[in-house]
Amino acid sequence: MAIGVHAARGRLAAAVFTTVLVAVSALPAAADTDPSGQVAQAQQALRDAKQRAQQADSALGEAQQNLAGAQAKLAALQQQIVAIDTQIAADDAQAATLARQEADDKRQLGNMLRASYVRGMDSPLLYIISAADLSTALQRQGDLGHVADQSKQLMQRIATAQATVQRARADAVSRRTQLAAAQQQAQATAVLVSIEEVKVQQADVAAWNSVDATRQQLSDALAAKKKWEEEQAALAAQKAQGVVFTPVAGVTFTVDTDLTQPSGETADRLDAFLQGTALQGLGPSFMAAEQSYHVSARYLLAHAIEESAFGTSQIAQDKHNLYGYGADDAHPYQDAYSFPSFAACIDYVARMVAQNYLSPGGPFFHGPTLRGMNVDYASDPNWAENIARIGRSFP
Repeated sequence: MAIGVHAARGRLAAAVFTTVLVAVSALPAAADTDPSGQVAQAQQALRDAKQRAQQADSALGEAQQNLAGAQAKLAALQQQIVAIDTQIAADDAQAATLARQEADDKRQLGNMLRASYVRGMDSPLLYIISAADLSTALQRQGDLGHVADQSKQLMQRIATAQATVQRARADAVSRRTQLAAAQQQAQATAVLVSIEEVKVQQADVAAWNSVDATRQQLSDALAAKKKWEEEQAALAAQKAQGVVFTPVAGVTFTVDTDLTQPSGETADRLDAFLQGTALQGLGPSFMAAEQSYHVSARYLLAHAIEESAFGTSQIAQDKHNLYGYGADDAHPYQDAYSFPSFAACIDYVARMVAQNYLSPGGPFFHGPTLRGMNVDYASDPNWAENIARIGRSFP
């Protein structure tokens, strides 16, 4: 069984690694899984965004209708106010006419009274009894009764006219006051609705911007999926062809460095680098593994850092397993091997890597390099570069 496949799948400390690895340059997120899930998430996000945008469109349409309704109501109230102002003007004109009529009636009453009384008489009674005969007295009494009736009718007409004018004006003023209050309320409502319409319009724009953003995310996810599929196809082709990557000499640690050659490290220098971490004191263990199995100590340390976040992962802490050896996707913690110590784990994994991946007779040999190990060790096509970057980050 290829130990690298299990080790690569047991990356429980990936989230911890980005915060713990202070002295090492930050690594990009691993792409060792099929991006199809990200594509599905992006597709669902796009559907959700479109639904929200359509809801925002509906809300905007409703807000615009409300605004139009408020403006129409305000316009109708304005028309009513114009009409009531016209009515008030008509009432004022009628009041002036009634005032003139009242003045005419009073003059007529005065003329009738003056015509009915004899000059010098002080009262209606003297006017009657001063008659020369009974017939004249009765006539004078009738004249006085007629004058009284006419006066009464005139007074009633005056009172009725005045009451009519007062009611008309009171009704008009009341209606004008009510309409003015309604107009003010309608104006406030129109302002409120217009403010809400602006907010809804902004929300609608934001919703459609979100659609554009999620559409771009989907495009990116599809591109990532295509790239992943191409890389997987390339790895599969390499496996099928039994390709072997030849090491490239150089002082820089790269994916093409020969991992079977001495790393040039020392136990003291590694210990100095690991001081204050969960891996402190393991410099001699890494160097011993290099000397025993001809596996680069720099590679072994870089791999341990990548898998265990400097020995802080749960598998590392509970099982002394720095490489996630034996872990799989279904039950990573349960299936991970346990070792009596970190040193024992380093020794065991170095031996397995030497036998299976770095030896020409090994079942997964594609060259004694990280690039060669990547063919069968990890499904992530960036695994080799990630380990190399970590390896270049320490002295």
